[in-house]
Amino acid sequence: MIARTDFEGDSNVGAYGIATDRFVFTSSNMSEKALDSIEKAFNLPLVQSTIATLDVVGLVSVATSNGILIPYTTTDDELAQIKAASEVNVCWIDNKMTALGNIIIANDNGALCHPDFDFKARQQISDTLGVEVVSGSIAKLPIVGANTVATTKGAIVHPLATAGEIELLTQLLKVQVEVGTVNRGSPYTSLGVMANVDGMIAGTDTTGVELAHVSQVLGFV
Repeated sequence: MIARTDFEGDSNVGAYGIATDRFVFTSSNMSEKALDSIEKAFNLPLVQSTIATLDVVGLVSVATSNGILIPYTTTDDELAQIKAASEVNVCWIDNKMTALGNIIIANDNGALCHPDFDFKARQQISDTLGVEVVSGSIAKLPIVGANTVATTKGAIVHPLATAGEIELLTQLLKVQVEVGTVNRGSPYTSLGVMANVDGMIAGTDTTGVELAHVSQVLGFV
């Protein structure tokens, strides 16, 4: 299912949740309207919690079908809640960079991360998400997570992504990668879209042309 909506009046729907092919991770403070949209689009079990008391779990965490990676700022109660609600690896990473969703992009085949993650951190990311991890950039920027929305079918990246970056991401995620925008020209594609192999929610500001392009690359048409 493909839908256009907003969450609590915000078109940056990807900031509030992550859709994997196994579950959807979202804030525990989502409205009934938002949860109804998520259920209709994905029809998957929900893992619900805030992260560091924040609702924008898509900005501060990363998930694949194998695991959920959260920042060290996650509270003990939040960690316990996430572990109780999920059946995958859940691990927090002790690193000063806490906006994990902005600086890591992953699907069930691989992950690209901020260049400042050292070997130990990359290994922890790999162990938690169950995928190969390499460092890199998208559009010559380290915010690879914000600049990319990816599923196991395709990925849309920042319009200024270089040919080398696209080639690396294609090999790593093992999907077709194309440039594009969301929410009327925003290059931060992961903020405007929640998607997995079966469904997609795009922000209400996403134009028909943008929606058609994203839908095609992610394998819905």
